[in-house]
Amino acid sequence: MSKKVADTDVHIRPMLEADLDAVLEITNSAFCELVERTTGRRPEGPMFASGLGRYRLSLDPLGCHVAVRGDEVVGANFSVLRGTLGWFGPLAVRPDAQGLGIAQLLVQEFVRSAGERGATLMGLETMANSPQHVHLYMKLGFRPSWTGISFRREARAAKLPSGVEVDGAAHELNYVYPGYDAANDVRATRSVKTGVSLRFGDGLAVCHTVSTLWADPTIAYVPLIAAPDRETFDVLVRAVEAVAREHGKMRVVTQVPGSSLATQHALLEHGYDTGGAALRMKRGEALDYDAGPFFYCDDWH
Repeated sequence: MSKKVADTDVHIRPMLEADLDAVLEITNSAFCELVERTTGRRPEGPMFASGLGRYRLSLDPLGCHVAVRGDEVVGANFSVLRGTLGWFGPLAVRPDAQGLGIAQLLVQEFVRSAGERGATLMGLETMANSPQHVHLYMKLGFRPSWTGISFRREARAAKLPSGVEVDGAAHELNYVYPGYDAANDVRATRSVKTGVSLRFGDGLAVCHTVSTLWADPTIAYVPLIAAPDRETFDVLVRAVEAVAREHGKMRVVTQVPGSSLATQHALLEHGYDTGGAALRMKRGEALDYDAGPFFYCDDWH
């Protein structure tokens, strides 16, 4: 699609592998500037892992887009689609191209693409102290009423629990949300060789031992744990820790919806500490789906 934005021709198109270097540079630059503007401190070094683009593009190639002005990539947005649930981010516009409406075009393209592919619930996470972002997303129909909370702990020595299947076939997780399907996460994790998927009963976890989000190489990042009951959740948490320790990682990091109180209590009992919180915004059906009664860690970054 092409749109005229602030007297500038901007073209939104699918992201290509050839774009990834430019996309990573833009994403790091935009987020470092945002953090400096909102906190007064500029991060040292890159914020995002070098493998972010390759993994996310493999995860949802139809949902990742770039904004092009002339022959230059000036903005980018990543997408995650799990069946009927989709979210976007990191979304970034090159600092010298901000204020032209490019971010709005990228979000609109995500909404169109995800909706056409069956998403009935969409979302994102953003910084609550960035009013221009909150205003933009509200204007596009997203409600700012939820949070995502980081949980982390040192990786403990552990053995893989009995009965856990490594890199098995994905299965639908309808108890989380009707039509919820993490097959793309399982496939991309295996194909890009970023970690493993772990299945136990009707539960599923994805553990990344190669950085796919944050630049810190010492962490094992867990973008998903879904379990119908506490017993299954406990087994998957122990399995994640076993994988992390096997790969020499120092910490396990995951994200929990603020309304998933049972999950938060369970992680605290496992010795996890809380980290930062982000504002979670949603649009669509069953907005409070993550309140349970299942156990659930997810990643809306």
